[in-house]
Amino acid sequence: MKLLAWVVAVAVLAWAAWGLLPHKPTAGTPKPALGASATKAVASAVAASAASTSVKPISYGLTFALVDDPKLATETAYLSCHGEPQPVDRPYKESCNPLQGDTSCRTVLPVLCVKVTGLEAPANAPAGLYQGWMGGVLGATQPVMGAVLESEAWASAQCEKELGAGWRMAEFVDGPQGWGLQGQRGIGLGGNQRYWVHATAKPANCWNSAP
Repeated sequence: MKLLAWVVAVAVLAWAAWGLLPHKPTAGTPKPALGASATKAVASAVAASAASTSVKPISYGLTFALVDDPKLATETAYLSCHGEPQPVDRPYKESCNPLQGDTSCRTVLPVLCVKVTGLEAPANAPAGLYQGWMGGVLGATQPVMGAVLESEAWASAQCEKELGAGWRMAEFVDGPQGWGLQGQRGIGLGGNQRYWVHATAKPANCWNSAP
C-alpha cells in the first residue's frame, strides 16, 4: 500500500509539473479560447491601431489674391478676397470664405506676409472701402501645403525665416475694413495664384476650420 501511494503521488506531481511548464501543443490539439477580458483587450488594441493610422480629414484655409488695378503704382501691391484666380473649393459668393475657409489645405500656396512699418500710403493709392493701406510692406513665402500650417504662430515664424525680422502672416483685417489690403510691394508676390491669410475671428484656417 505504501508503494502504491508513493507511485500515485509521483504521478500527480508529474502531471502538475507538465501543466505548469511551457510546451508545444501536439498536432491537431485545439488552442484554448480567449477569455472575455482577453478578447476585449485584443479588440481595443486593434481599434487603437486603426485609429492611429487613419487619415486626418483635410480642412480649408482662407486666401487672398492679387488684384490687377491699372491705377496702382508699380511699387504698390493690392491683394483681396476678390482677386484672381477665384477660390474654387469652398468659396463664399464666388469669393474668399472668411467664415469657413475657401481653399483645400491639400493645396500648395505661398503664405502672405506683412511687415508693418508705419509707411504712409502713396498719393495715388486707391482709397476704396476694402482697399485699406496696411502701413508697411507685403511679401510672401515659398509655397507650402496648407495642411503643414499648424498655427498662425508657425506661419509667422516662416515669414520671419524667409523674409527677416518683423514679418508675420497677414490677417484678414490688416486692411482696416477687411476683405483686402494694400502695401508696398515686397518679394515673393506675383503669378496667377492665391496666398494663405489668417482669419482671426472665425475658424477659417487650416489649423481650426471644419472639414
